[in-house]
Amino acid sequence: MLLITLISATLAVAQPAPVLDAAATLAAPGEARRLVLDGRSWVCGPDGVCVARGSGASQPLLRECRRFVARFGAVTRYERGGAALGEAELAQCNAAAA
Repeated sequence: MLLITLISATLAVAQPAPVLDAAATLAAPGEARRLVLDGRSWVCGPDGVCVARGSGASQPLLRECRRFVARFGAVTRYERGGAALGEAELAQCNAAAA
């Protein structure tokens, strides 16, 4: 019994936490939404926090942000794979919301 408990505990600890492929924060939160965009499955909560899973299409981060903003609206944060857009890039990205 002890051996089974130890194995179960080891397996529970050994599993890595799920990794998000991209994330964004909407400037104007609204209702929860889901959408598959360019190969990523996006989920946005009513608080405006959006997370995505999936490898997505190979494209520059700013272009990807513009495509996201065209569907979801302006953002205050956009990142993918640990790289985040700066303030000037976010302003360029949000121009796609108009």
